[in-house]
Amino acid sequence: MRFLLFLLAVLLILGGAAAWRLAAFNQFAAIEPVTLARCQPVRGIAGPEDIEIDAKRRLAFISSLDRRADGARGAIHLFDLNDPLAETAWRDRTGGVPADFRPLGISYYEDGETRRLFVVNEAGPSIELYSVEEDGDLAHLETFAERRILSPNSVAAAGPRRFYVSNDLRPGRNSPLAGFHFLTASDLGEIFYVDGPQWSVVADKLRFANGLALSPDGSKLYAAESAAKRVKVFERNSANGKLTLAETIPLDAAPDNLSFDGQGALWVAALPKPLLLPRLKRNAEATAPSEVLRVAPDGAVSTVYRDGGEQQSAATVAARLGGKLLIGALYERKFLYCDLPAASE
Repeated sequence: MRFLLFLLAVLLILGGAAAWRLAAFNQFAAIEPVTLARCQPVRGIAGPEDIEIDAKRRLAFISSLDRRADGARGAIHLFDLNDPLAETAWRDRTGGVPADFRPLGISYYEDGETRRLFVVNEAGPSIELYSVEEDGDLAHLETFAERRILSPNSVAAAGPRRFYVSNDLRPGRNSPLAGFHFLTASDLGEIFYVDGPQWSVVADKLRFANGLALSPDGSKLYAAESAAKRVKVFERNSANGKLTLAETIPLDAAPDNLSFDGQGALWVAALPKPLLLPRLKRNAEATAPSEVLRVAPDGAVSTVYRDGGEQQSAATVAARLGGKLLIGALYERKFLYCDLPAASE
């Protein structure tokens, strides 16, 4: 009898702990929509997980991969905001290099005539570096790989051969215990700084290290901690890449990719119910809610868009240029091209 009572107590404790963690990830919460007046779906691009803006030329680089298709090769597309109907948006810009290519996070860098695109390649795992040609095509320059990087997620360019990369879980997000690590918010994430051949860990103990973005002046690095539902802000030493934690921005959803606009506001694509994400790979009919947050230069956080998953399922990136907002998602076959209200511009 005592054993049965003990077993019951253990089960109750475990059940309570599980319910508490599920509640922490909004699993039981209702989704209150926040709409934008006009959002047009741009179809035909599989899995637009990340989007980077070339503001000068009004171009958007899009990381694309059909993650439900075994052995599929990904692509980098180029969407022209000056000519949204241009057929060239559906052409892969990488020239087929490398052959084994599963792109995730991307980062655009420009300094004078030097234009670069850094791409996280899950297939390596590695970071691929491309030169951006005048016509928008990508010429492969270099592959960066490091044995400690099992699960690269996002990249933030800091120079023509310098960058930060997040390693979301040291054991890898495809490891057998990855789901458990996320649910328990294990602090197994890291950020590496790479300067040519030199790799160094500049931040660790992150709870699923995800999106990265440098502030427009390059003085700070913003890092999404998906399992902790927050963004960490680090002061950055530009000479050696070292980071010092400056502040933490709490959120009500799990942040994914981050991007800055020309006015210094941070745009955050977030998952209100991140535990629904794994089922999207198994079931093309399944959906998960999406959210887009704007962090103003003064730190104020506002919700610009929230959807139950009907219009855009499980958004992973929001990138703004002027009065337009592009919203991409890991498992969709489209991204949204939205008009922003004047207050957000």
